[in-house]
Amino acid sequence: MATRDLLIIGDGFSAAVSLIHLLRQGIDAQSITILGKYSPGRGNAYGCSSPAFRLNVREDLPIIFAEDPLHFARWANEYIKDPQAKTSAGYFYRRSDFGAYINQLVNDQLDGRALNHIQGEAERITGSDGQWQVELKTGEHIDAKAMILATGNATPIWPCPVHIDQFSNHCTLTENPWPGDYLHRIPANDHVLLLGGGLTALDAINGLVEQGHQGKVLVISPRALFPPSQAPWTRMRQPQWPNPITPARLVRFMRHYLPNTPTDQSEWQCAWEELRPDLNRIWQGFNAYQRRILMKHFGWLWNLYRFRASPQTIAAYHQLRDRQQIEFRCGRAKEIAVRNGAIHVSLHHGEVTHGHHLINCTGVARDRLVDQLISDAIASPDALKSSIAIDSQLSVLDPKGRAHQSLWMIGPATMGSLGDVIAASAIAKQAEQLAKAIRLNWMPSSSVQ
Repeated sequence: MATRDLLIIGDGFSAAVSLIHLLRQGIDAQSITILGKYSPGRGNAYGCSSPAFRLNVREDLPIIFAEDPLHFARWANEYIKDPQAKTSAGYFYRRSDFGAYINQLVNDQLDGRALNHIQGEAERITGSDGQWQVELKTGEHIDAKAMILATGNATPIWPCPVHIDQFSNHCTLTENPWPGDYLHRIPANDHVLLLGGGLTALDAINGLVEQGHQGKVLVISPRALFPPSQAPWTRMRQPQWPNPITPARLVRFMRHYLPNTPTDQSEWQCAWEELRPDLNRIWQGFNAYQRRILMKHFGWLWNLYRFRASPQTIAAYHQLRDRQQIEFRCGRAKEIAVRNGAIHVSLHHGEVTHGHHLINCTGVARDRLVDQLISDAIASPDALKSSIAIDSQLSVLDPKGRAHQSLWMIGPATMGSLGDVIAASAIAKQAEQLAKAIRLNWMPSSSVQ
């Protein structure tokens, strides 16, 4: 197999926007290869089958092109027929429809040109700058001069041991809930356990309500609290941050800046969104120890309000709550067992809960490729020990802190190094930045049209 000029590892949103922006920079499509199981753009986030799974941001916020921020909003208005999308806080479209949008953008940029797409999964990366080799799970190898790691969010795994002593056909365990294909397997009167209390749990709740679920739903989470519903908000002013700023001063300032109103109200969310644009810059100014301390003490709070929910999913939760179908159990799972025709979840404080169906909504995951790069001393861990470290140019750093010249990473896994890089617009901005840098500094002129 010939050596590839530029290999993108991944097939989800991060990989797709990387491809889109590389092509927009005039880089020849034949110089780019995608490695992934599926067509670019779907992935874990937007390849879901359930129409109940919705974006948690309104239509004007997923920005793919900086010069045309309302591109998706216009596309959705023209191509999506979804009367349930409209809410008082804006339009919240189905995630599968956003996946279709990204897939169309890829096809538009290719403009009839063939895409070099290798269907497979990377098992191991070896080599050094300009001479990378990727081993696939099939045992095949791909050689590449340069690579972009765009694997996105790793597939969820169980957060605790699972024991199946006696499996009942009536019981189902769903380790990866993101596709949404588990919903049709749940009879209307069965008892459902949701492990985790974030947006994924709300997706499950919305799906259950839409299919008329009548049984009990039990949410196992450290806190009896869901993210608030999105409200209409607009950034009205620019915060005057303290200088110099420390983690303690950051927290104090944010607490003072946020109004004493409910978090699902516009006034609170306007203030929250006014704080957010500067947080990545501030985060990058903290050292590794300061970042770890912040995440340890305030990470759960950040995730609670950063990942606000679509109004549709909160409305579904309220339906179950009003019908007394849903309860919280505060705690963390210690063990999961299937025996005697039921699923049993043991919590750390000793309580055991029971149900017919268990959905893993914790978000716990590990990217084995990232772990391999660290263990083989090709990359160094980031400050949070959750991914690999990169610099502001998106170059992967080796164990001595030196930037690789032909190995980059974009997407949610860059959060430990760069801050809040979860939203589609933030990842697309990374992709545009990297595509420009590759065209100017790395790609041979023969590969630029």
